[in-house]
Amino acid sequence: MAVDGGVINIVFCCDDRFAGPLQVAALSAVLNTLSKIAIYVVDCGISQESQNALCTLKAKYGNVVDVIFRKPIREKFFEKFPMPAHFSSAVFYRLAIARTFPELERAIYMDCDVIVADDIGSLWHVDLGEHPFGAMHDEGNFFSSADMARRKARVGIPPECAYASSGVLLIDCRRFEQAKIYERVLQFIGERSEPLPCPEQEAMMLCLAPDEHLPIDPKFNFTPFSPLARRCLKKIKRPVIIHYSCYKPWVFNRKLVNWLYDFWLFRYSLWFIREYWMYSDQVDRFAFSSVSTKPTWHFAYKRIFGGIEHFIAKRIRNGLVRLWKNMRRGSRK
Repeated sequence: MAVDGGVINIVFCCDDRFAGPLQVAALSAVLNTLSKIAIYVVDCGISQESQNALCTLKAKYGNVVDVIFRKPIREKFFEKFPMPAHFSSAVFYRLAIARTFPELERAIYMDCDVIVADDIGSLWHVDLGEHPFGAMHDEGNFFSSADMARRKARVGIPPECAYASSGVLLIDCRRFEQAKIYERVLQFIGERSEPLPCPEQEAMMLCLAPDEHLPIDPKFNFTPFSPLARRCLKKIKRPVIIHYSCYKPWVFNRKLVNWLYDFWLFRYSLWFIREYWMYSDQVDRFAFSSVSTKPTWHFAYKRIFGGIEHFIAKRIRNGLVRLWKNMRRGSRK
């Protein structure tokens, strides 16, 4: 059943490590959507300072009707499940949206590492029919058929089952609860000891029937750095939601990216990074102070090699400028 008018409910789920990106994602949705928006956050450990920063959206923008934080009921199976280093148990609680916010009838869930580049109302009005939720299929949009077949085989997903991305979901909350999706994933995780590369996403695919969700247009979950990104972009023309699921814009050397872009190098990839910064520049400076600065390779790269990279970039730039001047002198002779 299609939805007419009303307030668009956007839900995020994270802990304080992604409080900065959460603010950027929410701001981009507010700036690009004509309808009124209510922002809900499944709070898996967000500081009061980060909450206050997000709440300023309601004071600054007239189309934000409310910003609500609510903690989920924590499940010990999720907390103990072996997770890849870049994930936390917070990823599972997107499946608890309907019970964390029982007042919602419909919701758009988005990961925090996204920006909304166009009016999100086009997703809100998608007719789910009898399906409890809608999600984009990765096969043909993110992975090729051969790569997807290998990924399914590695985690045990039957070949005939679709592999849907959980980064953006359109949820019919009543039907989601009736289908007991959260309970089924909870039971599955409680019985499984082997880790999953994308825990909640692959748990859903292993628990659910192939026709239990509606495939949605890839323009609502476009990943610019995926293997099939260029092909997907030609098909969708203009993405509504840009999802930075492979590489995070906030870990790139900004000066180098701008320099490469100005010299027309890697303009496809770098445009999407610069698009993210356009929104991040509009949020409070402290917003990214809560992003984890543990000694990951990203952090080490920025702290150790940032200066070296800047020096090399300057030398290359100066060399290209000299080459250009020499070529112009030669053409005049």
